[in-house]
Amino acid sequence: MESTEKNRTTERFEDQLEKLEEIVASLEDETVGLEEALKLFEQGMTLAKSCRSRLEEVEQRVRRLLETEDGEDAATEPLDDDESPPEPDW
Repeated sequence: MESTEKNRTTERFEDQLEKLEEIVASLEDETVGLEEALKLFEQGMTLAKSCRSRLEEVEQRVRRLLETEDGEDAATEPLDDDESPPEPDW
């Protein structure tokens, strides 16, 4: 794993999202050259993937908490990567 990717996994979600917003703003700037835009786009895609992954992890944890009666047991259970969360009955 690259050091920049490792750093992104330890960064706060909000910090990652802020960086992603900065990248989007830079890409909207018409003065950015093609090579720089491509580099920014690649960084943005990596950040977006990381953010999406974090959101999916949090969603699974919330679903686990909602499935328990008191919510305490679920907070200490590790999430299984192979286990798919049940679909909500909304």
